[in-house]
Amino acid sequence: MNKEDTVVAFAGREQFTDALTELLRIGARNLIRQAVAAELAEFM
Repeated sequence: MNKEDTVVAFAGREQFTDALTELLRIGARNLIRQAVAAELAEFM
Protein backbone atom coordinates (compact mmCIF):
# COMPACT_ATOMS: atom_id res chain seq x y z
CA MET A 1 0.00 0.00 0.00
CA ASN A 2 1.17 3.49 -0.64
CA LYS A 3 0.71 6.55 1.57
CA GLU A 4 -2.51 7.58 -0.18
CA ASP A 5 -4.39 4.33 0.48
CA THR A 6 -7.20 4.59 2.99
CA VAL A 7 -8.12 0.91 2.96
CA VAL A 8 -7.02 -1.07 5.98
CA ALA A 9 -6.09 -4.71 5.43
CA PHE A 10 -7.58 -7.13 7.93
CA ALA A 11 -5.06 -9.93 7.69
CA GLY A 12 -6.02 -13.08 9.53
CA ARG A 13 -9.66 -12.21 10.15
CA GLU A 14 -10.70 -15.56 8.69
CA GLN A 15 -8.90 -17.24 11.55
CA PHE A 16 -10.89 -15.37 14.21
CA THR A 17 -13.60 -17.60 15.65
CA ASP A 18 -15.68 -17.65 18.75
CA ALA A 19 -18.88 -19.47 19.64
CA LEU A 20 -21.22 -16.63 18.66
CA THR A 21 -19.49 -15.97 15.34
CA GLU A 22 -19.58 -19.66 14.48
CA LEU A 23 -23.27 -19.88 15.41
CA LEU A 24 -24.05 -16.89 13.18
CA ARG A 25 -22.10 -18.40 10.29
CA ILE A 26 -23.92 -21.71 10.61
CA GLY A 27 -27.27 -19.94 10.73
CA ALA A 28 -26.41 -17.83 7.69
CA ARG A 29 -25.32 -20.89 5.73
CA ASN A 30 -28.56 -22.66 6.62
CA LEU A 31 -30.67 -19.69 5.53
CA ILE A 32 -28.81 -19.46 2.23
CA ARG A 33 -29.18 -23.21 1.68
CA GLN A 34 -32.94 -22.99 2.32
CA ALA A 35 -33.32 -19.98 0.02
CA VAL A 36 -31.46 -21.70 -2.81
CA ALA A 37 -33.50 -24.88 -2.35
CA ALA A 38 -36.76 -22.87 -2.42
CA GLU A 39 -35.68 -21.01 -5.57
CA LEU A 40 -34.69 -24.27 -7.24
CA ALA A 41 -37.99 -25.93 -6.28
CA GLU A 42 -39.93 -22.97 -7.67
CA PHE A 43 -37.84 -22.94 -10.85
CA MET A 44 -38.51 -26.62 -11.55
